Amino acid sequence: MRRIRAYLWTLLAVTCPAAVGQADFIPPEPLQEVGLVKYWQLQLILEKDQRLQDVYLVDDHLYLGTQDGYVFTVHAPTGVLRWLRPIARSGFSVRQPCHAGDRVIFVTPSDVQIYDRRTGDPIARRETRFPAGTGATSDGERVFIGGVDWRLYALDVETQFLAWRAVTEGAITSNPALHGPAIFVANDRGTVNACTRDNKEFQWQFAAYGPVSADLVADERGVFVASHDFSLYLLDPAFGSVRWRTRLSGPLYEAPVVTAQDAYQYSPADGVVAIDAATIGRTVERIRWKLPNGRKALTTHGGRVFILTQMDTIAAVNSEDGTVAGTIPAGGLSLPIPAPGTDTIYLAAPDGRVFCARPRGVPPLQREDVLAALRPPGEAAKDEAALGQLPAPPAATAEDWLATHRPGAPTGGRSKISREYQSRAGGE
Repeated sequence: MRRIRAYLWTLLAVTCPAAVGQADFIPPEPLQEVGLVKYWQLQLILEKDQRLQDVYLVDDHLYLGTQDGYVFTVHAPTGVLRWLRPIARSGFSVRQPCHAGDRVIFVTPSDVQIYDRRTGDPIARRETRFPAGTGATSDGERVFIGGVDWRLYALDVETQFLAWRAVTEGAITSNPALHGPAIFVANDRGTVNACTRDNKEFQWQFAAYGPVSADLVADERGVFVASHDFSLYLLDPAFGSVRWRTRLSGPLYEAPVVTAQDAYQYSPADGVVAIDAATIGRTVERIRWKLPNGRKALTTHGGRVFILTQMDTIAAVNSEDGTVAGTIPAGGLSLPIPAPGTDTIYLAAPDGRVFCARPRGVPPLQREDVLAALRPPGEAAKDEAALGQLPAPPAATAEDWLATHRPGAPTGGRSKISREYQSRAGGE
């Protein structure tokens, strides 16, 4: 009942916002002053004790996880709610999923779950026989998962059987990154390893001076590594050598938001720091500027970077010198969803509000776009009367073999599992 009611309400809000009397989550005037307009907004209907806490953008889908393990899936270009399912056990965070073709893959502390990414139909579920410490990363053929037992696991997407595993020097709690034929993985002892993703052939190893818990980011420039040793590193993807290192004022717990020119790194001691990521070499003054009250870079457009601040406002900051061109009240939308390279701002609030803004002049969202997003895959276009005939997304029932049914507070706990496996791994 929870999923059906939420679906019907959000469907009405997307297609007929006037019908539900939905006020703007962010006032239009401050947005227009910095060249933005509301593109869509959505109010998810949560239970009394529910709140959003884990939010991710993966390709064209937003995955919005609640504290009790449910995931709302929203089509990012249109704001259409696609489906809703229980994924994780209450008390555990929903980890970042990944896509493999038309599938979405979730990893929980106890299993791997695979769904159709558009409809939410269950495809496969397999219990893991290792303590997963990360979300999922996939190249389309394999899904890669880091373990707190010091190992990186590669599972076949089709069968979920183990393809290979590789031992590292510490517990893995940061998502691995892929680029070219290689996969890069870091651990809580500060070691970064690279190996081939098809047969785990060793490529190189690098050691930072502190643990790495932030997700890795990799592109043609190299591997971005944020470490507890106060440093953001860029490593050569082929050899692991340091292309540059920027030292900040405190430990780094989150991955940078990387654009073509800059890496925007959050540090609790510095706020958001703009770092020159385009110039290779150690003699360059890398730090362009700092925004002390910055919390997370969202996107860039027209020479500006839009940053969610610690006061729940959006700062429009000139990319070159860090001057603030304008400030937008975010109205409690405190959950940032970075979307670099898209010219699009996505924000969410714990109370279920989701908001999207785009540059002024972008063609507005059309009803036909919403209808196309709502139609089942492969179904031919129909007239608008079909809108009311679309089926609700699949709701998990007691007979749903893939749904997670784990009521109550979690037992055991990750710290206990971690200690057990780490003690075993350290003795091997």
